[in-house]
Amino acid sequence: MHDIQKQTITDPEILLLSHSVIPEIDTVAQLKRYAKKKLVNASKWNLVTGDKKQIYELARKSYLAVKDAGDGGPYDMIHTENFMLIDKKRQIRGFYDGTDPEEIERLLEDIKILKASYKN
Repeated sequence: MHDIQKQTITDPEILLLSHSVIPEIDTVAQLKRYAKKKLVNASKWNLVTGDKKQIYELARKSYLAVKDAGDGGPYDMIHTENFMLIDKKRQIRGFYDGTDPEEIERLLEDIKILKASYKN
């Protein structure tokens, strides 16, 4: 994610968002420490936390980030390295393995294609 931040830092149309997978531990203060350590630019990349049930429901139903079912309860766990490209209409345009450099390059190329489509 840091590489994507670096390569898109001057483009105000591209924003990065990371959701906590363990919100009971990832307090706002904890996320601020992480952001400082990882050189997160707050105007480009937001780290968010909140209610576990809401985050997990969002991951499962809106982002389709995971295929398993769960209730967001104390023993429910979601963790994925997937990155998603979401367009201005909040539609999913792609899924990418965030641990694979080739997938990150594909994501950056897909961003260019998506941006070009808005010009037409």
